[in-house]
Amino acid sequence: MSVAVQIMDAIRLGKGNASKKDIQETTSVAWGTMCKSVDNLLERGYIFARREKAQGRGRPVIPLCINNDAAFYVGIDIGAGHTRAVVCNLSFNTVYMDEVPTPRYAGSEQFFAFLRERVEAAVVQSRIEREKLEGIGVSVSGNVDFENGIIVSGGNFGMPFGANLNIAEYLSAEFGVPIYAMTTQAAASAAEYHFGEMAGTPNILTVGCGIGIGSGVVSEGQIMISRPGRLVGHIGHILVSGNRRLCSCGFRGCLESYSGGNNLVSVAKEKFPHRTDLDSARTLDLLAAAGDADAQEIMNTAAAYNAAGIASMIQLYIPEAIVFGGGQCRADGYLFNRTLEEIRSILPRERRENIKTSISTLGKYQSALGAARLVFERYFGDNK
Repeated sequence: MSVAVQIMDAIRLGKGNASKKDIQETTSVAWGTMCKSVDNLLERGYIFARREKAQGRGRPVIPLCINNDAAFYVGIDIGAGHTRAVVCNLSFNTVYMDEVPTPRYAGSEQFFAFLRERVEAAVVQSRIEREKLEGIGVSVSGNVDFENGIIVSGGNFGMPFGANLNIAEYLSAEFGVPIYAMTTQAAASAAEYHFGEMAGTPNILTVGCGIGIGSGVVSEGQIMISRPGRLVGHIGHILVSGNRRLCSCGFRGCLESYSGGNNLVSVAKEKFPHRTDLDSARTLDLLAAAGDADAQEIMNTAAAYNAAGIASMIQLYIPEAIVFGGGQCRADGYLFNRTLEEIRSILPRERRENIKTSISTLGKYQSALGAARLVFERYFGDNK
């Protein structure tokens, strides 16, 4: 993380009361380097000094503040069911939010047009000045080559592996700003680490359970970014013994091929064709909670599969906190609570007793917010 980003974070967390001394203590950046960077940020208008009257002898402490409207970042999260957009100011307050259904993939031309339309709508409807847009982050429920800004695939919305859409090249040509692409769960991890209930916890595991199943990892304060060939957190594609269902990725036996929201409905249709009422993941969950034996049979298996994947991630990364998100994670949900029970039955006590567990407080715009944050981290401070 650049010195400029560290300083901006220190000022943001200081809530308008951070002095140069406070910033140096928070960041541990060498005094001279820190002062030079602060002066540069002041000159460029990203921050300002709040002048106060001196009290007593000596030089007055001059608090530094973020100029919120000096720059804006767009975050787009392309999920299997919905695409969500946010516009954030320089303090990462959201000034715009929007959600539309994600269309089934019908070729690169249509996809690029859809993506451009979502960004354009965010810029226009948020009423920000275009020259103050400094970056666009795009998170995708699929495979992403983050180093080159390429979406490799998005199986849950019909984009086949090898589609290889260079969205960084396309969007940067359209909007003239840096673009950063990453997986939805990497963005979720960034959002939780910086803005969530567990913010600042060095080791966090995020788990997303919706149409797809995925996870993200923060290890020793570093967000782990997945890429093809070096996947991080793709628990939805862990092969589960006894599961022979075909997954959107082309393999049989993936956790997601059973436990993903739409797949649960397919399982219900196959197992209980006479039960036309088992027509959504939410209905299955509510019926299971009410004691419906058929719904419980399906959801108990899903919980066991979920727990196998999550417990494996816990063993690999030993998180201090697990943050759940997605449509299947509700405090009163049958599947969610059954999954927690299964995890507790698998893990040894000494492992599970030191882990905090929560449901994300950031809501459905979690990954869009994380995408905006990650493009800020990557490019803020670069000379235009």
